[in-house]
Amino acid sequence: MRAHTIKYIDNDPANGIQIDWHMIHKALLSIGDCRLYPDPLKADPAQVGYIIDMSDRSRGKTTQKLVLGLLLYMAYGIDMQIIRQSKRMCEPKMIRDMYRTVLDLGLIPEITEGRWNSIFYRGKRWYLCRVDDDGMIVESDSQHCTICHGLDESDDLKSTYNAPRGDIIYYDEFISRDYGYDDFVRFTDICKTIIRDRQSPIIYMSANTIDKNSPWFDELGIRRDIESMHMGDSKLLATDLGTHIYIEILAPSTSKQRSRVNRRFFGFANPRLNSLSGRGEWATDTYPHIPSHGGNPPRIIKGNVYLQYQGQDIRLMLVDDPRIGICVHAVPGRIHDDSIIITAGDVTSPRHVWGLCKGTPLQLWWQLYDQNRWYYSSNGLGSTVRSYVGYVHDVYDIRHRG
Repeated sequence: MRAHTIKYIDNDPANGIQIDWHMIHKALLSIGDCRLYPDPLKADPAQVGYIIDMSDRSRGKTTQKLVLGLLLYMAYGIDMQIIRQSKRMCEPKMIRDMYRTVLDLGLIPEITEGRWNSIFYRGKRWYLCRVDDDGMIVESDSQHCTICHGLDESDDLKSTYNAPRGDIIYYDEFISRDYGYDDFVRFTDICKTIIRDRQSPIIYMSANTIDKNSPWFDELGIRRDIESMHMGDSKLLATDLGTHIYIEILAPSTSKQRSRVNRRFFGFANPRLNSLSGRGEWATDTYPHIPSHGGNPPRIIKGNVYLQYQGQDIRLMLVDDPRIGICVHAVPGRIHDDSIIITAGDVTSPRHVWGLCKGTPLQLWWQLYDQNRWYYSSNGLGSTVRSYVGYVHDVYDIRHRG
């Protein structure tokens, strides 16, 4: 694809480039095997701010985004902004092979109409280049086409970074087991630093897991919508304040090759392996469930303690179970005037107790947690509590280092 004349939205450069998405989409579908991979332009980028896709691994989600980014670079000089959870994940040993599939498929000469045939990573940036038959670089582009940022660099980027043509942002592997302190706020901070006040950018988010318990869905305000989705579903959503999000959960792969690999290596009835095998629905962790009392119910010792986190109110009943002993039963709840509220947010009332309640009578609850004596009415509640504990530890570590 050759460079096109740059036009701006409403003829104002401050609004960003007027991207001909129809032309870009047509070019994408004409390249190599790209029709075999998930289409990153199912939703109209001119109408939505976020495009989110999730699936099991090895489905070509990242490959398609990288090809799209190269097309935008060749047409408009747009440099792709890749975001990872930490700057460590941007180190060469972690990310330098990100374009490996694009290279192996021989797509770069096709995308660049023969101008370049390879790409290399240096200083957190990728540069298109031309290599000889021995793989030696004989010429390289003077401008980078892609750059990588870690969420933990958000504060530094605010005052130093400028990306006037950073119109495609891609958060790769946004769902992780160790959702960190203020990941969502840091992510949006970086997006704002890149976007400034332009209307032209599009934000992509991909995950090689289908964990519906991820805190990201609460942060994005789409928890209720996600709960009803299944593999193969897609939705166009709007937040209460008008941000449009397109989300898709790819249908499972039914290829013979995937079936053979599953039989050989991943034939285990474990839902946590769904992201590897593509079987089943959501990948979930399993947590201890509240035992059936068999007509001999536990005695509630204290029942007005609640955990408030990610928009959820979880009742944490301290009980004496005849078979287990002293433990905590975690169930959905509704806070009342006499409730004690455990929170990781602001302490604005005498009823609030912060974090893991050290130095208070509620410390017992967390001692039982460490002893694996919490029982849940659902795996979702267990995942929320685990996320809360990780969040509190992150906050404590940051404050302690400060």
